[in-house]
Amino acid sequence: MNNRNLWAGIDAGHVNTKAVLMREEEILGYAAVPTGFNPADAAEKALNNALENVGLSYSQLNGVTCTGIFGEMIKIPALTLLGNVPEHVADARGAFFLNKNSRTVIDIGGNITKAVHYDQNGSPLDVIQNDKCADGMGIFYSTIAKAFGVSEEELSALALKSTNNVSVAITCALAAESEAIDLLCQGVEITDVADAIQKFIAERVAAMCTTMTLTQEIVAVGGLAKSKALMNHLPVLLKQNVKVLNLPEYVGAIGAVITCGGGKNE
Repeated sequence: MNNRNLWAGIDAGHVNTKAVLMREEEILGYAAVPTGFNPADAAEKALNNALENVGLSYSQLNGVTCTGIFGEMIKIPALTLLGNVPEHVADARGAFFLNKNSRTVIDIGGNITKAVHYDQNGSPLDVIQNDKCADGMGIFYSTIAKAFGVSEEELSALALKSTNNVSVAITCALAAESEAIDLLCQGVEITDVADAIQKFIAERVAAMCTTMTLTQEIVAVGGLAKSKALMNHLPVLLKQNVKVLNLPEYVGAIGAVITCGGGKNE
């Protein structure tokens, strides 16, 4: 394998830390680990896993670029850190790299949800993010799944089987969790409660998006973009098509590499 111009991007998020390996426009490998209470350690583990997955080593890397809420905390002594890219910039550049027709990206992450509008070069023009009542949607989703005794993927699959329209009519994620559990105790089908959770999150994201014009083509990224049930609700609420990008949880890490010149984005 030709390892010339090999770069890494690390997205240190609240829930997971993701690492991506790229050579020009080729994504060679990727890996994610829980961030836990030590973002720097999580970053090193994610990078090590990504390298091991494709049989590469630190010595073959030209450098690493970081992004994410804990991006500035990342220190890997053996590697050259090229800088810390703002999350909205990394989202825009990564989304544009994966879909040159896109002009708006909606990032539904562990703690922060944001939407970024960008130009024909992937340069951000406008950005909005959730208010305090919609903080932690990804964390909320993970907590609900654990409370229901299922994985996040299984929570989405349950919601897709829903046959009744049930709502969680509360704006705060913490209160919504209590109401969801209360609905189960009242005998409401778990499939319907699971769907109500998906709709609750989609409603919070859609409400945020009312403060910015969503320019087509719209793409979704972040861990929650992998929920098919959630992504069934969001386009209906926005009244616009929304495409889920490949590797949605790694878009920030990809954008970090692109921003600092590790890949070509023409």
